[in-house]
Amino acid sequence: MAELSIEGLTVSYGPVNALSNLDLEIASGELFVLLGGSGSGKTTLLRTLGGFIEPAAGRILLGGQDITRLPPHRRPVNTTFQSYALFPHMTVADNVAFGLRRQRVPKPEITQRVADLLDLVRLRDFAARKPDALSGGQRQRVALARALAPNPRLLLLDEPLSALDRSLREQTRQELLRIQAQTGTTFIMVTHDQDEALAMATRIGLLENGRLAQIGTPADLYERPATRYVAAFMGNDNVFPATSLAANRIKIVGIGSLQTISALPTTPFWIAIRPERLRLAPDPAPNTAPGTILTAAYFGDSADYAIRLAAGATLQLVQPLSAGFGTGLLLPGTPVTVALPADALTILSA
Repeated sequence: MAELSIEGLTVSYGPVNALSNLDLEIASGELFVLLGGSGSGKTTLLRTLGGFIEPAAGRILLGGQDITRLPPHRRPVNTTFQSYALFPHMTVADNVAFGLRRQRVPKPEITQRVADLLDLVRLRDFAARKPDALSGGQRQRVALARALAPNPRLLLLDEPLSALDRSLREQTRQELLRIQAQTGTTFIMVTHDQDEALAMATRIGLLENGRLAQIGTPADLYERPATRYVAAFMGNDNVFPATSLAANRIKIVGIGSLQTISALPTTPFWIAIRPERLRLAPDPAPNTAPGTILTAAYFGDSADYAIRLAAGATLQLVQPLSAGFGTGLLLPGTPVTVALPADALTILSA
């Protein structure tokens, strides 16, 4: 049995459905990420699971119990918010203990539970501090400890890293992964950041206009997008219409005739090619195309190129620079040959 089952969930704002007949199952101990752009429905789904929005239709089952109509305080579910929502007048320890005191847990149990959680989030030495004396990453860990204090079956995280700078975000991300692994609590996290989702999720649910466009592992969505929307959202700028020519040969608009290893549909379709799967080839060969570099950007370990092919398409290509800048950044206007490996051509269903 799934830890969380969502069946036919619909949430409406007047005549508009923010979520439409949504079905989803999440296993115990997963770190499931809800990914999507603004207005896709990910925050609405999170708030509905937390009990802050009442659905128009459908059911939410947690551990087999129907919690669809339960108010937030009666659900074994806790939420951490973007703003952390810590009490500024309370110490770190008192913030963590707040929910336990509301539940009238005996004081010795509270003391031990708070100590254990502050050890878990590596903040025992900060127990007497107020939130304004902490860094953003430390405040996030306090909010996480407070949410974990009542031992919820499900923890909801709403853009937990969005307020942090890059280096702190990466450090806090590793802390979240460690804490989730140690507690075994089921986490559902909302983000709009593809890299964050890929790095953290056991599975990802990508939302599009209130519906799940695709559910799968990070590798599934990144390497095997089901639709043009999924491919584009996961950072794939190389999406082109194509048609079948013969067995394992396709014609891609703006590129030309290429060999592929995929089974081919009989109707026109779309093809996606990850930028990092393309390579600059020394010479023309099967599955290559001539072109000219339009733009070049240096990122230390790689160079990102936009290449205009002779057949008309513009490809985005990421070239590793294993030896750094000395390997040579090619300048705009340089003629090149692009290799398009047969196993890098992903056929999209829509």
